[in-house]
Amino acid sequence: MSREARVGIFVLMGLIVLTYFTFRVSKWGLIADKGYRLTVDFESAAGLEPKSDVKMAGVPIGKVEEIQLAGNRARLVLRIAPKYRIPIDSVASIQTQGLLGEKYVEIVPGKDLQQTLPAGGKVTHTLAPTNLDAMVRKLEGIGDDIKKFTSTLGETFGTEEGKQALADILRDVRATTASLRAVVQGNEKRFDRILVNIDKLSSDLSEISSVNKEDLRVTIANLRSFSETLKSETPALARKLEEMSDRVSGVVGDNRANVKETIENLKVASAKLDNTLDAAGRVMEKIDRGEGTLGMLVNDNTAHNSLTKTLEGINRYVRKTEELKTFIDYHLEWQAQSSDFKHYANLRLQPTADKYYQIGLVDDPRGKLDTNTTTLTTTPPGTTETTTSETYTNKLKFTALIAKRFSGFTVKGGVMESTGGVGLDYEVLKDRLTLGLDAFDFSRKGLPPHLKAYGNYDIVKNLFVTGGVDDVLASERDLRTLFLGIGIKFADEDLKTVLGAVPIKP
Repeated sequence: MSREARVGIFVLMGLIVLTYFTFRVSKWGLIADKGYRLTVDFESAAGLEPKSDVKMAGVPIGKVEEIQLAGNRARLVLRIAPKYRIPIDSVASIQTQGLLGEKYVEIVPGKDLQQTLPAGGKVTHTLAPTNLDAMVRKLEGIGDDIKKFTSTLGETFGTEEGKQALADILRDVRATTASLRAVVQGNEKRFDRILVNIDKLSSDLSEISSVNKEDLRVTIANLRSFSETLKSETPALARKLEEMSDRVSGVVGDNRANVKETIENLKVASAKLDNTLDAAGRVMEKIDRGEGTLGMLVNDNTAHNSLTKTLEGINRYVRKTEELKTFIDYHLEWQAQSSDFKHYANLRLQPTADKYYQIGLVDDPRGKLDTNTTTLTTTPPGTTETTTSETYTNKLKFTALIAKRFSGFTVKGGVMESTGGVGLDYEVLKDRLTLGLDAFDFSRKGLPPHLKAYGNYDIVKNLFVTGGVDDVLASERDLRTLFLGIGIKFADEDLKTVLGAVPIKP
């Protein structure tokens, strides 16, 4: 069999294998045919992707096969492995692995182990997922409220009127507490007896009211009658009250010494309250000067500014993490001139839609060309002989590029195959076809720069073919060659699907 036939068979087998694995891990794959289906509805399935894990008690039991819109709710179609049965009273929720990890569906098993959900059944009990963006917005609102509170507190007590009002309040409180303290300290036993009596009275009244309900009704009727009689006897009652007032005046006159002692006690209590208010005034002056922990909080905005900066940093980090995309691709090129294969492996980090960074390795069968010229002098004298040797070294090369997109064109530059280089790509057909031109290795001895023209076309989402001309400007040493190749590429979501489909044994 000729070399061309063997290469053709190899490429055809590679296409068949890559196509099989591409369809197997894509939405047309055969993985979804195993197990039985369940459905569950959520208010929102933001951040959840098809092929995400379904776990019960932390153990993977299936995958999210499809996400649909049912009315105003998100409906998830779950594919559960045949050996797992879900109790009918189980609860489903959307969880996140870590703070910023990928999302998955968690099923908390119910207690009814006798009744399980049948194929095509629905999990009716759900928990609303935690919204990180809403939590960040609430934290920002809390920061704003703290800022308003500290500003209001500073404006209220930062003026002379505010200080005076606070001092007056503290002085009144000090006087009141001193008076109450003096009264309570001098009559502790009396208060204890009063509380005991009140407790007994409450018990007696409860007992009387329960035993003598009818008598109480009669008493109330008598009081009503007495009130009517009292209205008619007001003049006589006035005379009696006047007599009682005279008696009270006599009693007060007989106890003037006791009344005087009570007034003296009130003066002492007032003096103690004044001392307490003076101490509170000194504390407020320290707060106003920014002394102590409370003074620093009231007069210094450092704590508020630190909290605001922290919340802003969390918000920026979350946004950048959500925007960052990761792509991995591998492809090989069959070079017609040397009948060798050239391998490429690349990692691309794309923080925004119009900018990306790329690093990669290249396995070049030719390597880097080194030319050495040696001149020898032979006899007869004056006769020289020049020999030139060519060697290829450093077959493994690396690439590190930064690229910027302008409309349909992408300009890139950096290190290409271990030398400085620049490139230009043009993407058409909704970015499925890429036409590119790379120039690098500008310092080759006796040779023009290495110029490569190529085209990449995406057959399906994860599979593409490539072809073009390598070393276009080279006219010597048979360096210029046509090439054809095939490759695979994966994005973030594809990597999650592939890793989720690979069984891992503990």
